[in-house]
Amino acid sequence: MKTLKNQTIFLAVFLVTIATFGQEYEESQKIDYKTGNPANWPAELDAVIAAPNNHKILLENDQVRVLEVYLAPEEKEPLHHHKWPSVLYIQEAADFIDYDSNDKVIFNTQKLPEPLSFPLTMAKEPEAPHSVVNLSKTKPIRLIRVEMKPESTNQNIGIIDGLYKSFGEGDIPSVLEAIDEEIIWNEAEGNAYAGGNPYIGPEAVLKGVFERVGAEHEYFKLEDIELHEMSNNQVLATLRYNAKVKETGKTYNAQVAHLWTLKDGKVSAFQQYVDTKKINDAMGN
Repeated sequence: MKTLKNQTIFLAVFLVTIATFGQEYEESQKIDYKTGNPANWPAELDAVIAAPNNHKILLENDQVRVLEVYLAPEEKEPLHHHKWPSVLYIQEAADFIDYDSNDKVIFNTQKLPEPLSFPLTMAKEPEAPHSVVNLSKTKPIRLIRVEMKPESTNQNIGIIDGLYKSFGEGDIPSVLEAIDEEIIWNEAEGNAYAGGNPYIGPEAVLKGVFERVGAEHEYFKLEDIELHEMSNNQVLATLRYNAKVKETGKTYNAQVAHLWTLKDGKVSAFQQYVDTKKINDAMGN
C-alpha cells in the first residue's frame, strides 16, 4: 500500500511537471472544455459523488485528489464537474463526445482534422458540469486526473480541524480566538439554545451556547467528525453529539451537521443542523 501511494504521488508530480513544460505540445493536441465559477456548481455533481463508477480515488490529501477515470466501450458517464484545476494523463481512448449540462456538444473527436495521439497530457481549469460518451465499441477511455486543491481550502479545513480539537480538549479560549469579532452564530431551529439566534460575537456565543451546554450536561462529546471542503470559503462538518443531560440523567446520540463560513482566516458564520427531537426529549423539553 505504501509503495502504491508513493507511486501515485510520483505520478502526480510527474504530470504537473509535464503540464508546466508541455504547453507547445498541448496546443497541437487541444481538447476543448467548459470552465466557469465552481461556486455556482451543485456540490452533489462533484465527480466522485455524481459519477462514482467512473471516478476512483487513488489518493487524496490537503493538496491533491488523484482520480482513476474509466469509461467502458459505448458508456455515457453521469453529469458531473471537477471544481479544482486538473492535470490529465489520458492513457487510452478512441472517439468520444463531451456534452454540457444542456446536452450541447462541447467537443467531438470525430470533427477533428486529425485524430488525437495517445497517451496525451493536458492541463485544465475547473471543469463545468459535463458528460462524456465513449463512442468506441471496443476500446475503453482510461486516464489519470490529478486535481490540485487551492491553498485556501487547506487553510480553512485546518482552521476548523484545530477548532474541533480545541473544543475536545476543553480549550474554549482557543475556540473563541478562532472566530471573528462579528461572527453570526445560529443554532438549529427547535434547539433549546436557538432562542438567542443569531448570536453576534464571541461573547454572545460563549454565554448563550458554550456555558449553557457545559452547565446542563454531565458530558458533551463531539464524535465521528468528518470535514468536507465547500465553495465560497465554507467547510461542512458531519459528526455526532454523544451527551448526557444533568437534570434528567438521559443520554442522547444525535446526528449533526455544522456549516462553517470563514473570512480572512476567522470563522465569520456558523449554522447548526441537528436532530432536535433527540436533544429535546433528553432534556425534558
